[in-house]
Amino acid sequence: MAVYLGIDPGAKGALCFLDIDNRKLAFRPTPCLEFSAAELRKTVMAVNKAKDILMIGIEDVHAIHGTSAGSNFKFGYNVGAINALMETTGIGIDKITPKSWQNAVKVPTKKKAGGPTQLKKAIASIALRLYPNAELLGPRGGVIDGRADALMIAHYLAIKYGGLK
Repeated sequence: MAVYLGIDPGAKGALCFLDIDNRKLAFRPTPCLEFSAAELRKTVMAVNKAKDILMIGIEDVHAIHGTSAGSNFKFGYNVGAINALMETTGIGIDKITPKSWQNAVKVPTKKKAGGPTQLKKAIASIALRLYPNAELLGPRGGVIDGRADALMIAHYLAIKYGGLK
């Protein structure tokens, strides 16, 4: 079985395990108070033992211009922690720019989408078209942060490494 792990490493990011053979998905939040880094590593290693994670894709992101130093510090801490944690797994890692995966799945530019909120909705719409059963929306219909991006990063890995169209 071929599993790809896509990661949106933001403070409200997510991980998506995509089993490309049967198109099954599993989401996990990035480490936080409710879900520790140790638990996340244990989950990643258990999935890898059961189904062989072929590649981990981590979105290659940087500081966000115009946000506070405190917010950027927290963001950078999370990005660093995710990268370090995934390095300990021994699984191959591909650091993917947002532009790379967004171009591959035909995401409109932020300007064409109508702003950042509309861009998130556009990404979720594309993801739901490809994976109709993906749990990307909350109980009130809003996009759950990180999930659609993590799924599309995993999908991009499947295109790049597995020949998925």
